[in-house]
Amino acid sequence: MPEELIKRLRTMPDAKKIALAIYGESVAAYRYSILAEKSTSAEHRRVFEDMKAEELGHQTALERLAASSFPDGNFVLSAADKELIIAGTRMLDVTTPAAFRRAMQFLHDTELRTGRFYDALHELMPAGELGVFLKEMAAECYEHGASLLRIDPPACTSASTATGE
Repeated sequence: MPEELIKRLRTMPDAKKIALAIYGESVAAYRYSILAEKSTSAEHRRVFEDMKAEELGHQTALERLAASSFPDGNFVLSAADKELIIAGTRMLDVTTPAAFRRAMQFLHDTELRTGRFYDALHELMPAGELGVFLKEMAAECYEHGASLLRIDPPACTSASTATGE
């Protein structure tokens, strides 16, 4: 577990940690929707759509948790906060095969970063049902990261379909 991550999270209120997790899930869902939309392979579209659906489910579960556990929680997330879980830019450029590969790398790096974030939350936050949930979230992030490595980006898109021509 990266010590800097643990150190930063120790100083953060639990409600803000959950707000950050919600943000991460929303960005992941958005990114997977872009990849699904631009992918030329039906199999890859399905994989990305499935990942998007999982991320939206996580976001909803976290929003419920925040509403029930932290009803007064309201935070502005700084760029430094967001960098704890998001790699690369929020908006993805997938207009060329090379750009698609970069987007896939951002997603892979983000999944690993988010997995470490959930592992750290599991370590720092109360045990019980929340702890089990956080551990499951970390495992799913690592699983998504591994899935992304199995996808051949050049097979996902071509320059003509990515630009809408």
